[in-house]
Amino acid sequence: MADMPAGSDNSSGRRMLEDLHNPFLPLESRTPATPHWEAKREMAQATRDFAEAMMTSTPSPEQMTEMTQWLQIATEQLTQAPRVYGRNGYVEASEGTFSEVFQEVGPLCGHSNPIAPPLEMWAEGDTAYARVTMGWRYEGPPGCVHGGFVAALFDEFLGMAQFMGGHPGMTGTLTIKYRRPTPLNMALKLSAWIDRAEGRKTFVHGKIEAGGIVTAECEGIFIRPNQPVTELLDAVTQG
Repeated sequence: MADMPAGSDNSSGRRMLEDLHNPFLPLESRTPATPHWEAKREMAQATRDFAEAMMTSTPSPEQMTEMTQWLQIATEQLTQAPRVYGRNGYVEASEGTFSEVFQEVGPLCGHSNPIAPPLEMWAEGDTAYARVTMGWRYEGPPGCVHGGFVAALFDEFLGMAQFMGGHPGMTGTLTIKYRRPTPLNMALKLSAWIDRAEGRKTFVHGKIEAGGIVTAECEGIFIRPNQPVTELLDAVTQG
């Protein structure tokens, strides 16, 4: 997430939310930035529906072979179209601002990302909220959301909640307490709030509830980088 000046306050963080296409707007209020995203959202939802149907049906081997063939044809059509890689690539292709692109391709909240449930987020006062329903694609223990996906939900959601503090950073640690199994195919409610800030660290707490019962809690520590993220990435990829 973008670094901010050391002197930024909470109001500047809220202004940044407005400037960067508020990530807490309800999904139905977030219109696609371009016709490209409008069509890609439809394709992503169709892909989610297909994946969920695949996980919960038992067609014949012959039927699956036939479907595999037309999926391969559709994939080939996609690979022959102009390619864009990563959020920066979409921004450079004039398909929206960085934040608009994130709401489309984010791995948990992206409308146009077929692996996203998607997670719907909004803010009320100093508390962030979200709701999501995790289908059979996310099963771990029988009938339950896989613990790794619970962690992913927290990482995405608490990462957005820290924006309200005006000093957004990157995930340092996530400490999760799995209180109860988190059920599949049931509306989940998430909430998060900033506990405190210490220097470059922002401490965020959050929880997941199902039917009013807390199934998991999390403390996330997010660290504001002291140099651009691209430089940190270069240091890793270039050894």
